[in-house]
Amino acid sequence: MSFFIGMIVNAALLSIPIGASLGTMIAIKPFRNDIVPIATLNDAIIQMTYCDATHTFHAFAENKNGVNFTINSNEILQEPDSVLCMTITENENATYTSNSTVPEFSITWEYPFTVANASVPLNESKPLIHAFPQATLQDTALPLPIIDLGQLVLDFVWTMGIGDANSPSTSELRLDAQQVNSSVALDMYMDADKTKASEGGEAAFEMIIFFANFGLQDPVGFGNASIFNDRPSIVTTTKLGGVSYDLYVGQNAALQNVFSWVAETPVTTFSGDIGPLFNIILNLSTMPGFAGLGVNIPSFNDYLGYVGFGTQAFNSEGHVTFFVPTLNIDLRPFGGAVTVGK
Repeated sequence: MSFFIGMIVNAALLSIPIGASLGTMIAIKPFRNDIVPIATLNDAIIQMTYCDATHTFHAFAENKNGVNFTINSNEILQEPDSVLCMTITENENATYTSNSTVPEFSITWEYPFTVANASVPLNESKPLIHAFPQATLQDTALPLPIIDLGQLVLDFVWTMGIGDANSPSTSELRLDAQQVNSSVALDMYMDADKTKASEGGEAAFEMIIFFANFGLQDPVGFGNASIFNDRPSIVTTTKLGGVSYDLYVGQNAALQNVFSWVAETPVTTFSGDIGPLFNIILNLSTMPGFAGLGVNIPSFNDYLGYVGFGTQAFNSEGHVTFFVPTLNIDLRPFGGAVTVGK
């Protein structure tokens, strides 16, 4: 793994680079290896950019007064001429405004269109996912029995723009013009087994909340005939923070039971408890005709073992930068004995 590290020191000191490349940094396409230090009047800020030839890297982001996070590249499929880089901006003293704060980070990527379903006509083809970079919660409360989950409070601001720079806003028109296929989501895994619940890919259940979905990709469960209403594929719709979310239910290729909530309009700013979406999933079996969906549902005795927020990178005709200046993931168990948060 190669990385460039820039250190931003107090205003009274000079800004000095403290790291150098240990390998080839985006040999095929240039990236931002010219980070400009910014002096502060408080403690030092450390900014790190990770890129390497295989696009496999992770960083442990410490919040010494609360929970910690791991930010992973999570590349699934690399392609020739592809790009995947991660920049993290951390406070040197590892203290933040909230005990549940994730350090500011951004992901810059570019992948070509790879057909996921080659057997269908070209105008109906869907893209294959290449990576799903995420900030993953490393909380001592996890894995947590779902019955003990009081709240899962999420607070975020994000943007997605074309190019290498962090965009101040998200333009769907510009993303569409560059044929970007991507999404932004909170990903959670559950299982009766603690270990499997924490490993994601081994878990029996996945609940994913899509706060934005750009391009052609469909959620798991899309096309699964609805038996609850006259809207194809949609099991139910509910509102959270004034925005409607549609629920799709199905199994993926690994036979995991997947529950996909999809916001009807992009949600770039959010602050609230996503617990109500959990409750709907846990009570799906009470809905008439549930057996027709062909899935199992988690129980209150199962464990929540994995919580991650990030983006899915399918393809783009140029660089895309996903920027997260604000992210708090606050897991609040009942009783508060191990609660961390604001």
